Amino acid sequence: MSRPDVVTTDDPAPPAVVLPRPAATAAVVALAVVLLAVLWVGVVTGSLLAAVDPVVDQWIVAVRPAGLVATAVVVSTVGQPAVVIAGLAVVAGVLGWRSRSWTPVVVSAGAIALLGVFDNGVKAIVARPRPPVAWHAMAAHGLSFPSGHALWSAGVLLLVVVLVGPIRGRVVLAVIALLVVVAVTGSRLVVAVHYPSDVLAGWCLAIAADGIVLIVAGVLTRRRRR
Repeated sequence: MSRPDVVTTDDPAPPAVVLPRPAATAAVVALAVVLLAVLWVGVVTGSLLAAVDPVVDQWIVAVRPAGLVATAVVVSTVGQPAVVIAGLAVVAGVLGWRSRSWTPVVVSAGAIALLGVFDNGVKAIVARPRPPVAWHAMAAHGLSFPSGHALWSAGVLLLVVVLVGPIRGRVVLAVIALLVVVAVTGSRLVVAVHYPSDVLAGWCLAIAADGIVLIVAGVLTRRRRR
């Protein structure tokens, strides 16, 4: 008597989306908010780091070689917010499909919305003018604090590193992301359209926005599982 064929399927479970612990994320957000407050006070009062901002930018303008300026213009153009937002949308879609979960898409959408609110809202509240136009190596419009390039590049790449989860090569990805953020934000200083405190404020707001969205997502995910 012949035995019936046994059909087996190797259909591994999709990789789970791992979100950071809300408590640890909250501590990082709190630190970023404190640093942002210090930068903000410095800009309003003309003290602390803001007091040396013009000196730093003036020195950069005096020593920057033409080749570095040309490279900075290209990096600044490629790293503009519209480009990094589009990149995040693609990555979120791929991660959502890979994990068969809407979490990466929803978290990314929430982060984009909050990053936009922080970028435009803080600019309007602080209303800091950009460095003198004579220093600019490329056209720039709007207000200076925070740097939108710093905020968006840091916010997007930080979120990507978090959402990919504990994959092999994550450390390498994090290092590459850090180098890209430094290159993009540094280019804004080289072309002299932002002050150093603008860049640091952009990083702080990026951490705060990503952190708030990840905390909410983490709390909701844990409640749903319970």
